[in-house]
Amino acid sequence: MPVTIALPLDIPEVRVLSSNVLDNRLLIEVESTLQTARCTRCGQESDRFHGFDRPIRLRHLPVFGREVVIEIRPKRYRCPHCEGGPTMTQHCAWYEPNRPHTTAFEQWVLKALVHSTVADVSRQLDVGVKAVEGIMDRHLAPAVNWATFATLETIGIDEVSLCKGQGHYVAVVWARDAQGDTHVLAVLPDRLQTTVQVFLEAIPTELKATVQRVCIDMWEGYAGAVATALPQVPLVVDRFHVAVQYREAVETLRKQEFHRLNAERGPANALPTAELRRLMRREWPSLNEAQQGQLAELFEQAPLLSSAYTLRTVLTAIFECTPDRATAQTRLQRWSEQVKAAGLTCFDTFLNTFAHWQEGILNYFEGRQTSGFVEGLNNKLKLITRRCYGLDDSIELFRRLWLDIEGVRF
Repeated sequence: MPVTIALPLDIPEVRVLSSNVLDNRLLIEVESTLQTARCTRCGQESDRFHGFDRPIRLRHLPVFGREVVIEIRPKRYRCPHCEGGPTMTQHCAWYEPNRPHTTAFEQWVLKALVHSTVADVSRQLDVGVKAVEGIMDRHLAPAVNWATFATLETIGIDEVSLCKGQGHYVAVVWARDAQGDTHVLAVLPDRLQTTVQVFLEAIPTELKATVQRVCIDMWEGYAGAVATALPQVPLVVDRFHVAVQYREAVETLRKQEFHRLNAERGPANALPTAELRRLMRREWPSLNEAQQGQLAELFEQAPLLSSAYTLRTVLTAIFECTPDRATAQTRLQRWSEQVKAAGLTCFDTFLNTFAHWQEGILNYFEGRQTSGFVEGLNNKLKLITRRCYGLDDSIELFRRLWLDIEGVRF
């Protein structure tokens, strides 16, 4: 007997005629309540009913854990405006012609794909792999849609290795808008300057005007691409990549000093290198009294290491506490002079790096922007490649990244 069921459709323009349980599925027969159709030839609306087309069945959202199938006989209308009075089929907004699913069901499949795989969704929803891939092809664009952006504000560029051994790099371009939302703009097949430059030049002119900064690590290809494609946009070098450089300088000196000290001692009196290495990598305020005492004893025997540790701490404080660019420039210059006065050569490589990237490093102090949001989101890309067992197609990676980031905002 006919029953009334509230269907979760975007446009409630259907009337339920009947419902039955068939092969453990709920079969719901419906009829469209729309009384017109648009002619495919002249584009005008017609209300001259001609008849019903053959019935079609569409997979819909489940109800109480039971699979739901909607059956509808599309209405056909005759156009009075065209010669010969051609007929046309009425199109409803809640499903697309020649597709076996409703629009709501396809959106549900896309939500299920967020942080998942095609194979998992296929098993969970009892949908064929080809059907899931077809839904992705219809709804996920292979490239960014610039029309969805009002501003870009901050662009971040970084590379990710898709293979072990630091091979097969792809460049990932991200954006963070004024609201703090992060968006993936592209997954480029390589990190060459030409590839990145071509993409940046393809950004619409009105959106280029909204870019306030580009955050990168110290990679010449990215810097050259930004300088050519976005010459008016300041380049910001990520402070954490800078920290890796000067901390590595202290680590190199530590290895040399430990080797020298242990060479002067017998094996029984050798320094506890593993423990001291761990303490050297931490900042002084985070150590307790006993740990500070261990380092103080070490610094008495290695004064150069003491000076390097102190200068590393001072440099970290400059990045943490300096309020503006001008003050930072003065403090960094004074720090460089202190390094030279201490006679330390371990920082020579870092000083050369700082001289080369000085503008980008100082730009950090303008708004204290970093590539942190880029580095964190790159982990999503690595997770996708592991989840999909080595997915390495740049277009497919972009679509999966877009789905994982934007899918939660559906």
